[in-house]
Amino acid sequence: MKLVHKVMDFEVGQADEETRTFWAVASSPTVDRQGDLIEPTGWDFANFLKNPVIPWAHDYASPPVARALAVKVDQGRLLFKAQFPTAEEYAFADTIYRLYKGGYLRAFSVGFAPLESEVATHAVGGRSLTGTRYLKQELYEISCVTLPANPEALVALGLGGPRFTPTPAGASPTPSPARTPGADAPAAVHPMAARALAQAALGELIAARLRYHLGLLN
Repeated sequence: MKLVHKVMDFEVGQADEETRTFWAVASSPTVDRQGDLIEPTGWDFANFLKNPVIPWAHDYASPPVARALAVKVDQGRLLFKAQFPTAEEYAFADTIYRLYKGGYLRAFSVGFAPLESEVATHAVGGRSLTGTRYLKQELYEISCVTLPANPEALVALGLGGPRFTPTPAGASPTPSPARTPGADAPAAVHPMAARALAQAALGELIAARLRYHLGLLN
């Protein structure tokens, strides 16, 4: 099953300090940079509401920073009511809550499985964009984000490349291999290879989310 992630701007309503909740209202449906459009009347929330946790930046290994008390579509816009833990319960989640409340954050990423869609062409900014018009979609997640969770963003953040492994304390560092004269410059990564690495990293995120829904995480 293909899971699609889209970042949407939301208007954060007046926060209730006593319950630490606010309503987030998605902007009116518009065609995004990929030429895609999500029809708000096509949302299916049934499975999401069985476990309506809201993670930070698609991090499913860490505790969620909020939960959705309600999700609905009203006047053609997606809305949900988020509730955040107190600072005593989870200090990091309290920071995220205050960043949304202060207007420093305003985006959320929605992850969904398309149920019905069609190819559509739209005129955007004086040019024609061909993308997907999602007619019906099952909501799988809502995540607090600052950057989009697409392959290009993962590459930019370095999530698709090799990772640095620190040398254990007391151990001698592994000597670097001898360099060939004139080979100081790092080799350029082929765009298709970089995209493949990013797609693999995104696949890991999606698989983790599915395991979470199925209760298979340790």
